[in-house]
Amino acid sequence: MDRSLKWRTVALLVGLLLCAGLLAPTWPGSASLPSWFPFKKKISLGLDLQGGMHIVYGIDLDRAVDDKASDIKRDLEARFTDDKIDAKVRAPAPAIGQNGAPDIPLGAVAVYDIKDDKKRPEIESQVRADYGDTIQDRPCAPSDGANAICFRVSTKFASDIERSALSTAVTTIRDRINEKGVADPSVVEKGETIIVELPGDPDDPAMQETRDIIARTAKLEFKVVDNGPNGQGSEYMRQLYKQVGASGKTEEPTDPRAKELGIKARNEVWRHEESSGREYDYYLEAYDGAAFDKQGALVPLAWARKHGCVKTNEDAREPQVRCQLNGRQEIERYLFGDKELGIKGLADTDPKFKIPDDHQMGFEQLIPDPTDPEGVKRGTRWRTYYLDRAVRLTGSAISNAVGSQDQNTGQPVVLLDFNRFGSRVFGELTSQIVGKKLATILDDKVKSAPTIQTAIRGGRAQITLGGGDVRHQEREREDLVNVLKTGSLPAPLREETAQKVGPTLGRDAIDKTKLSFIIGIILVILIMVGIYRWSGWIAVFAVVFHIVMTLAVMAAFGATLTLPGVAAIVLSIGMEVDGNILIYGR
Repeated sequence: MDRSLKWRTVALLVGLLLCAGLLAPTWPGSASLPSWFPFKKKISLGLDLQGGMHIVYGIDLDRAVDDKASDIKRDLEARFTDDKIDAKVRAPAPAIGQNGAPDIPLGAVAVYDIKDDKKRPEIESQVRADYGDTIQDRPCAPSDGANAICFRVSTKFASDIERSALSTAVTTIRDRINEKGVADPSVVEKGETIIVELPGDPDDPAMQETRDIIARTAKLEFKVVDNGPNGQGSEYMRQLYKQVGASGKTEEPTDPRAKELGIKARNEVWRHEESSGREYDYYLEAYDGAAFDKQGALVPLAWARKHGCVKTNEDAREPQVRCQLNGRQEIERYLFGDKELGIKGLADTDPKFKIPDDHQMGFEQLIPDPTDPEGVKRGTRWRTYYLDRAVRLTGSAISNAVGSQDQNTGQPVVLLDFNRFGSRVFGELTSQIVGKKLATILDDKVKSAPTIQTAIRGGRAQITLGGGDVRHQEREREDLVNVLKTGSLPAPLREETAQKVGPTLGRDAIDKTKLSFIIGIILVILIMVGIYRWSGWIAVFAVVFHIVMTLAVMAAFGATLTLPGVAAIVLSIGMEVDGNILIYGR
C-alpha cells in the first residue's frame, strides 16, 4: 500500500473516532457516560424543533421612576444632615408589599416640615441648582404639608429612565439565562414588554428554575429592625401585640379577625451583648393555609390573577374563583385591608395602626425542615419585622458574592464582599446598632435578620437562606449568587403570559424534517450507487463523513440545531452530490 494512502487512512479513522467521541454526549443515553469522559458539550435543539416556553414579561417602569425619586430623597436627607438643616423629605419609596406606603404621585418628592422658614428660598434654590433638568415643579398635595417644596422627576428624564430600564432588563435577563446554560434563548424588547423564548421541556424542573431566576429583581437592601429606643419593643408593635392578643400557653389570638385569618402575636427575647439587658421584638406570624376558610375566599378573577392565584393565560371562565392566600398576604390584609375588594384593615379603622412614613413592615418566609414532621405538618410560616424605611446599604456596594457553608451550622450561605465604600458604611452602621437586628432584604423579602453582636469592619457579610432541606438551600444559594453577580433588574418583572410552544407545531416540524432528511439520503444513495457503482459508494461515504464532521464541530462548540440549520445540512448534501457528479462524470 502506498505510504501516503496508509497515513491518510489512519488519519481518516482517527477523525471518525474523534467525531464519534464529540457526538457521544448528544446521543440518547449519554447520561450513562463515565465522569472521566473528555467531551461534555452537545448539540441542543432549537425552539422550532423541540418546543419550549414563550413568555411575555411586563416591567414596572413606574417603579424605576420612583426609585430615582427615592435616590433624590436620600441625597437630600444626607445633605440636610451635613448642613444641619431641620427639614424632612418624602418620596414614594415603595414599601415591602402592601405596607401602607404614602400616597404620593409618581416620581414626586416633597421637602416639608421646614423649621426655619427663612431657609426655604435657600433650600429651593439649592435643589434646583443641583438637579437642573432632572426635576420639574408640581402642585403640592394636601398630604405634603404647609410651606412644602414640591417637585417631581421631569417627564423627559422619566422617559430616559424607562428606556434605560427596558434595555438594562433585557441585558440582565440574557445574562441570567446564559448563567443557567440554556442554549439559544431569545430575549426581545417589544413596546413595554419583554418576550422570552426558552427551548426545552416546559415541564422540566430546570425550566421552572430558569423562569424563577428571570423574574427575580435581585434588589438587595439592608435595613435596621426597630425594637424601640430602649430595646423593649417599638410602640407600634407593642400596640399591635395587644390588639391581636396572646392568650394562654399557646398564645392564641383574642382578636376575632386575627383568629379568623390564622394570625398570632409573638415576642422574641435576647440579651444585649454589651449591657446584658433584655431586648424584646414583637411580631406577627401566620402559616400558609391557616385561615379559617381553608378553600380560600371567593374573589374576582382579575384580582386572583393579579395576586398569583390564577395565571393570566389559564382558561378560567368563571367571573369569581377561590383564592387561598399565603401567610404574608393574610397579615397584609389584616393590617392594611384591600381597596379592590372593599376590605378594611386595622390601619383604616384605627389611626394608631397606620404605619408612619419612615417605617414599613417586612416579611420573612420560614420553610420547615423536611426532617421535622411537626414542622412539615404546620407548613410554611411568615413572620413580620418592623423596619426603619431608610435604606442603609444596597447591592451596589457589593463587589463579589460566593456560595459557602456556615462554619458553625454547616448550612449553605452566601458570602458578600463589600467594596471600599460599602465596607466603610457597613462598619459604621454595625457599630451604631450593636445589640439590635439588621435585616437583609432581597426582592421585598427579609432573608435574614441577625442580631449584631459587635461592629463588623472586615468588609464581609453573609446571607443565610430560608430553610427547607439542604438541596433546596443549595439551589437557592446558587441562584442567589447568580442574580447578584449578573446584577439587579432596574424594576420588578411580572409574568403576563406563558405558553408552551408545541407539541403540535414542534412535533409536526420534527416529523417532516426527519422524513425529508431520510428520503433525501435514500435517493442520493440510490442515484449515486446506481450510476457510479463502487465510485458511488465512495461518494456516499464522503457525504456521510462530511455530515458527521459538521455535526461533530457543532457539538464541540455546544451549538444549537434549528430547522433552518437542518435545511442547510440538506443543501450541503446536494452541493456535495453535484460536485461528485462533476468529478465522476469526467
